[in-house]
Amino acid sequence: MDLSTIIKVVVAVSAILGAAKVIYELTLGGHTRRREEYRFAKEFLRDFYKADENEKLHPLAVERGLYAIAGTSSINADDVEYLLTLSSPDKVLKDYALSRACVEIDHKTQRVKYRAKYTSAFARLWRKVWWLLVYFVASLLAASPLVLTGPLGLSTRFMWLAVVTIPCGGLYAYLALRDFIKITRAETLVKDQKKHTPTIQVYRN
Repeated sequence: MDLSTIIKVVVAVSAILGAAKVIYELTLGGHTRRREEYRFAKEFLRDFYKADENEKLHPLAVERGLYAIAGTSSINADDVEYLLTLSSPDKVLKDYALSRACVEIDHKTQRVKYRAKYTSAFARLWRKVWWLLVYFVASLLAASPLVLTGPLGLSTRFMWLAVVTIPCGGLYAYLALRDFIKITRAETLVKDQKKHTPTIQVYRN
């Protein structure tokens, strides 16, 4: 293997790892609009937890406000309200929105728990290993025309195959890494969940 081939392999691996980092950050959400989110959350929670019963928000306003705080309407409003009582609610909401296919809230025990097929550690482990394997195989497939043309002695015209392999392999790589992240965030959520001290009731006037 000559020096140019080694350089191509190193560049390809670096690109795969770099793409993984970008996908991870995008999946968890960016840091834009933080000031607007802060203002909205402060105003809504102040109104939501008002002590005066006559000033309670209409259920429609409450529901839409909870959806706005969660950043999605795919989570039950009651679940959002419960998640707000946990420590680090912003992170918890994002983790739950991302990993809700793996976890659910048991309102009887007031705990976030795994869904049936993710309960055992082994079930989660083999899925994480599988999705990582799919990610690296798909990423290598996406970059294969650029990396293998030289070592296999193929004509440079084969590099045009990247027009097909990059979008196709890149899509599967993204989906695989997303599913891997879902499981890891579910594990973090179940392991680290704890109530506020003091509770969210500090927002009362």
